[in-house]
Amino acid sequence: ARDYFAEDHPCEVGMSCYNAATGEHGLSQEATAAFTAFMGLFGQATNTLSFLLSLFGTSAVIRYLGLRTTLLLFPTLCLAVIVFVRFQPTLYVVFAAMMMLKASSYSLNNPTKEMLYQPTSSAVRYKAKSWIDIFGARGSKAMGSVVTNAFSDSAAKLVANGSLVGMAVASFLIWNARFMGKKFDEYTESGYIVGEDDDLTRDQENVEMAMKQNKAKSTSCAIVDDDDDDDGEDDQLGPEEEGQSADEGTEGEKAKIEKV
Repeated sequence: ARDYFAEDHPCEVGMSCYNAATGEHGLSQEATAAFTAFMGLFGQATNTLSFLLSLFGTSAVIRYLGLRTTLLLFPTLCLAVIVFVRFQPTLYVVFAAMMMLKASSYSLNNPTKEMLYQPTSSAVRYKAKSWIDIFGARGSKAMGSVVTNAFSDSAAKLVANGSLVGMAVASFLIWNARFMGKKFDEYTESGYIVGEDDDLTRDQENVEMAMKQNKAKSTSCAIVDDDDDDDGEDDQLGPEEEGQSADEGTEGEKAKIEKV
């Protein structure tokens, strides 16, 4: 966009943007103003479209197509847009492509991605979201920056080579969305919760450990003596229920009597 407006509004000799000593020049005031207005229009159009799609389109699309098909919309649109931009690399084509991709990402891809956590336990959801937000998202942006920097010397080279990388990534996303949608339907229909077996095993181990501690004589854990609850006579703890042997309990009683 900067190069486009720099060519449309060139910096000429005698302007403040032109350095007569070195011959270097930057953006003219007209080019800077046009570039700023263009970026403002891009932000307004993208956010407005995202808001309208989120308000009226997200729930309707998911209800009509189902989650499995909705997951495929964003990567399929991404692949189609990249192919179109590769053969029509103009500024306003790229403008429309980025606007559609960002809007569909906010309104369709992000909500459907969050819905995939429904058949998971809280522990699995926490671990998965942490990994995706910290490593997955930052790693993908870093790889995109590497590709952009590698072909940043020429816009034509960036479009030609960067589009190939984008098509490969979009194809992988289509396969991944199809796989995840299939698994989501299987787990939802069967009622299977990912990570639930681990939680049950952990709870069972905790209960077994508590039972062993109650039975052990050397532990401080105890249970209330409810042997005589039917008669309503004795609800006190016996020595063995307090984790003490009978002899230790007798000695403790003797010590209390001597103190009195």
